[in-house]
Amino acid sequence: MHRLPRIPESNGSPEVAPRSAVLDTIHGAGLIADRMREAGIEAEAFEVYHNVPDLSGFDLVVAPIHLSPRNPAHREAIRLKKKVISHHRAVGDLLAGVGDLRAFEVTGTRGKTTTALILAQILSTRGTVTSHTTRGIEVWREGKSEVAASGLSITPANVIRAFEAALETGATDLVCEVSLGGTGLADFGVLTSFAGDYKVAGGSLWASTAKLQMVTLSKGGSKLIAGEDVGISADLTFGPGPRGQVWCDGREIRAEGERVTLDLGEGLDPESYAEAISGAAAAALVAGLSLTEIASALEGFEGLGGRMKSVEEDGISVLDNSNSGLRATGVEAAMDRIGGGGRVALVVGEEAETVCEGMEIPALIEILVRRRREVDILILVGDRLAPHASSLSAFTASDLNSGLSLAKTGLVKGDRLISCVKCFR
Repeated sequence: MHRLPRIPESNGSPEVAPRSAVLDTIHGAGLIADRMREAGIEAEAFEVYHNVPDLSGFDLVVAPIHLSPRNPAHREAIRLKKKVISHHRAVGDLLAGVGDLRAFEVTGTRGKTTTALILAQILSTRGTVTSHTTRGIEVWREGKSEVAASGLSITPANVIRAFEAALETGATDLVCEVSLGGTGLADFGVLTSFAGDYKVAGGSLWASTAKLQMVTLSKGGSKLIAGEDVGISADLTFGPGPRGQVWCDGREIRAEGERVTLDLGEGLDPESYAEAISGAAAAALVAGLSLTEIASALEGFEGLGGRMKSVEEDGISVLDNSNSGLRATGVEAAMDRIGGGGRVALVVGEEAETVCEGMEIPALIEILVRRRREVDILILVGDRLAPHASSLSAFTASDLNSGLSLAKTGLVKGDRLISCVKCFR
């Protein structure tokens, strides 16, 4: 285990580490507190949704950025005038100066996972890369990955696990998808998009504001890459409009006057991957790769599972678009892309309402009602959609796998299956 450094004392004295209360064990407070103690800091983790801990004896309170200011424990910390920092900042401070690797952090309202994974694939042509996304912790070598751990959320606490995994595997680069901002660890920060903004922290804070921790916590000398719609000054901007310095249209990547032809996989939907490839390419360019190297790393790229990925399974055409960032518009895009031939089964919904704020149910129902006649077998996944099964003449399932299994029982060779379930994959 690599020893982590001290977080500076909250009153400015470096000799005495603060006594820290870390709130919200559901989102990694226990892991942060453990690493604090290993670094010589007296720390304790607290569950704060059913309990109100006594915070009077603590110098520092570490709270997740999404914790509502109306939460009793959070409100008490404010009343006591405690110094409060985010989980993001605590993680960045713990990891500062440890190890010899380049860190990339990716956040935004959409496209985080895909951008991070494509970036890891590109960077791995030069050395070993560790990535952490909603797919888990993966080790990349020469464009291929192996899963080292799965089932981890993208809360900032799990950046610690990914960082430790990177050190253990001898990675040269670490790429982390981070929810609601950066930790300050990044040498290269990527803000993918602010489109489709939403409220967090009990409705008191816009997600885009939280995600700007990528900027406010950034360390000296770090570089910022931003999507065109983010609207802030960056070292390099990507997008199709006049401010976009890097853009991929599926056939080529252009970057500030230079153009390189792409040879992507034949089954790839270029429109679905344009922003993610552009963001990953922009980050790789800032990190020192050439446009030619980037294009070479993407040769034959056929997409990522769960992100408009087309495959054949026992003669059935499957369009896999089940992922953590899925929106109702993504469901309709998948229906538009499935093409003709055979019967159509649609497995749609959410495995958990809390996955990235849950699916926009009213918008999804409107699409399903309007396009119901295009679907022969409709399977609704999750508790929130179940009440609509009768009116939509649909079956129900509790999760993605059971929904897919049910759909396949009604399909034969030549049929089509669309998978659109919001879930961690």
